Amino acid sequence: MSRVPTLAQQWQSGTGVSGLLFSAAHARPDSVYLEDRHGTVLTYEETERAVRSLAGYLGSQGVGRGDRVAIHFQNRAEIAIALYAVSLLGAVYVVLNAKLKPKGLQKILHQAEPKAILADDSTLSNLESSDTIPTKILIGDPAGQDWTLWNDALQHSVCNNEWPGFDVDAACLVFTSGSTGVPRGVTLSHDNISYVVGAIQDRLQYRAEDTIGCFLPLAFDYGLYQIFLAAQAGAKLYIGDPEQVGPRLPQIMKAAGISVLPGVPSVYAALITLGRRRTLDLPELRAITNTGERLPHSYIEEMQTMLPGLEVFVMYGLTECKRVSIMTPMELLKHPDSVGRPLAGTEVYAVDAEGNRLPPGEVGELVVRGRHVAHGYWRAPEETGKRFRKRAPESAVELFTGDSGSVDEDGFLYFSARSDDWLKHRGNRISPVEIENEACDLDGVVEASLLKREEDDTLHLFVTVSREIEPDQILRDLNEILEPAKVPEFVLILPEMPKSMNGKIDRKQLAASLEE
Repeated sequence: MSRVPTLAQQWQSGTGVSGLLFSAAHARPDSVYLEDRHGTVLTYEETERAVRSLAGYLGSQGVGRGDRVAIHFQNRAEIAIALYAVSLLGAVYVVLNAKLKPKGLQKILHQAEPKAILADDSTLSNLESSDTIPTKILIGDPAGQDWTLWNDALQHSVCNNEWPGFDVDAACLVFTSGSTGVPRGVTLSHDNISYVVGAIQDRLQYRAEDTIGCFLPLAFDYGLYQIFLAAQAGAKLYIGDPEQVGPRLPQIMKAAGISVLPGVPSVYAALITLGRRRTLDLPELRAITNTGERLPHSYIEEMQTMLPGLEVFVMYGLTECKRVSIMTPMELLKHPDSVGRPLAGTEVYAVDAEGNRLPPGEVGELVVRGRHVAHGYWRAPEETGKRFRKRAPESAVELFTGDSGSVDEDGFLYFSARSDDWLKHRGNRISPVEIENEACDLDGVVEASLLKREEDDTLHLFVTVSREIEPDQILRDLNEILEPAKVPEFVLILPEMPKSMNGKIDRKQLAASLEE
């Protein structure tokens, strides 16, 4: 087993995000770093050469420190090359989801005002107008005289300049849905990223011999950070596509030799469904990680039954600070309902409605302090002020998450609900997460999502199942487990659960079906 560098050894001030790649390329030049479903295979040395060539071209077009560069590719190795090249110039990369619609894309471009945009022939049609963007690079067939082809850009002389930035400079914007419906860009610095990558690795212990399988959108911060985590460990990253999460996923994973699988509950639900039909032949898979939505304990038990010895890392995080806590496999045995301990150098506590710190074990709004707390939201001072606050002028900025939870006396974090998830039903405040987890524990239920219809105060539980089961049976089983106010009035069985661009259950689409 390769020796894993410690957090202290990994931190190098003054190198920026691109320094993660260059350090790995110096240590393991001939090791494969990137592989994707398009057939691209690149070593660390080859990746650095491509990064420096692309940076040379972008620099010749006037891209420099503080400029924004939009990256609008489907999942592919070129995303990693592009963001490292942008980082090397001191510019700010903005990775955009390939499934964005033209209207949503234009809202983000209007805010970010990129000096350059990189697209491929699968996303080009989203760009209704790019006339105001000076530099445009395309992977695919020529789109016009104002587009430079990717391979031509990589013929440029390499950029061997030192990184011109500072650790506190903005490195990237990660756009999420704002409370007003307008996308907001979480502004993360080089220090935010470098610190939290080291802190996550300190807990997950990725190995140099690992192949990390990413079937999450790289525009989703959970997917995006796999690029950095792989580099820090000197591991290989297989970049798949969310569309591959289906019947062929086990074969793809086996062929790629995937040993670590980051995912969300819907990814594991797909594997569980397949595993109930036939044995999962995944000899290399040693560990899975989960965040985004709570991983039901029944999923963990079934995955470990199908794959004996599988390590499961349960995590909790937000885009505004990337990761808050990680539960190691050994800790999970003793604290199955927790989402782990805060990362090294991170403090988490709960506050009441007035912002007063609560004692251990009491549920309130979770507050996070640490070097990974973002700068705020891009050009959105009002929203920034609501979430990123100082208790005193001389104190550090703290992230008021809006999420509910508690921290026990031993420092273990217990998540209750996202800020917009709590429901009021029959005068009771309830957490959908609790009901969904209980539903997933029932024999035959694979996925569950709870919604409330406001006009008649009824709870509707949407589920997918792996065997024939009647909705009334699910209701009877839940009635045996839950308090009366938490038992749904209706259960609706779906052939498959609608998913968002990030692979999570699309609650908006489910809500629309209720209205219909």
